[in-house]
Amino acid sequence: MKKLFKSTILLAMTVMCVATTAVRAQNSEDFFARYYSELRVNTHDGKYGLLFRGEVVIPYEYDAIVAQGDNRGFISRQGSKYGIIGVGVTNYSPTAHAGNISRQVWNFHIKKEVDEKDIYLFVSVVPCEYDKINCTDGRFWVSKGNLHGIYSMSGSNVLPCEYDNIKTIDGRYWVSKGSQTGVYTMSGGTVLRCGEFDDIKTKDGRYWVKKGNTIGVYTMSGGTVLRCGEFDEIKTKDGRYWVKKGNATGVYTMSGGTVLRCEFDDIQAKDGRYWVRKGNAIGVYTMSGGTVLRCGEFDDIKTKDGRYWVKKGNKTGICTMSGGTVLRCEFDDIKTVNGRYWVSTGK
Repeated sequence: MKKLFKSTILLAMTVMCVATTAVRAQNSEDFFARYYSELRVNTHDGKYGLLFRGEVVIPYEYDAIVAQGDNRGFISRQGSKYGIIGVGVTNYSPTAHAGNISRQVWNFHIKKEVDEKDIYLFVSVVPCEYDKINCTDGRFWVSKGNLHGIYSMSGSNVLPCEYDNIKTIDGRYWVSKGSQTGVYTMSGGTVLRCGEFDDIKTKDGRYWVKKGNTIGVYTMSGGTVLRCGEFDEIKTKDGRYWVKKGNATGVYTMSGGTVLRCEFDDIQAKDGRYWVRKGNAIGVYTMSGGTVLRCGEFDDIKTKDGRYWVKKGNKTGICTMSGGTVLRCEFDDIKTVNGRYWVSTGK
């Protein structure tokens, strides 16, 4: 019988619903509620067990069984340790459901009514191994020593009992383990895995994370915007992420797309363009990151009369505001006289 405490008992109830649209609409939590209400805690020779329609579901081997949430689950006790008897109602077949929860399946035949759908009541037993269990917000919060975890009302594990602290913030579970932290959905799905980051904060509808000296940004569903480990600093400016890695800087969109790779010594927004510098070279790019004047081609760029006047060494040239060549950068001097460009080559 002890194996019973480590296995899930599936009580297969074949109950046929009336074949009408109205009755099909009742196949909901309210419709299932009547099956939960037929579970009864009973005592025999000083021990407690669980009955369903008078049949023994959980044998009389507990020192206490206390119903939680309208019989949606039970807290059990053996000696000083506590366990869980989870309950659920489903339309899964016993075999299919057993595959989902990896437990032994017991079929329990209930009188058939009108032929429609099979409904199964399953009872999942979590052994009495915890020091404390509370039922809060439709979840079982368990503790073992200084560690904490969470189970659903049906007895499935949501968060393993391995965290120093668990809090509910904005519909998510925030967990900590030593100096590490993580975020999980209310069903236990990973948003940001605990152990991956040293610190997590929410800002502007995103998760801002740190690991060592690096920083990153992730969506509220855990998707990568700017991967932690790539940048030392991230700031928001004019609807963009401005990043730094060492002495290099770059610009990215709010969805993480590259505008300017993190490879420039300096970036300035001026006249609706990005002016960049790398070493002694200078360049100009559009606000979407398109090349106007590639950084590395010129040592100096100035705007004059709606044109870019450029220099490379001792040579000068002129380009349009879209980056097209007016005069190649090969002249020693260029002057405007009477609406014309006068050039000299020194020859």
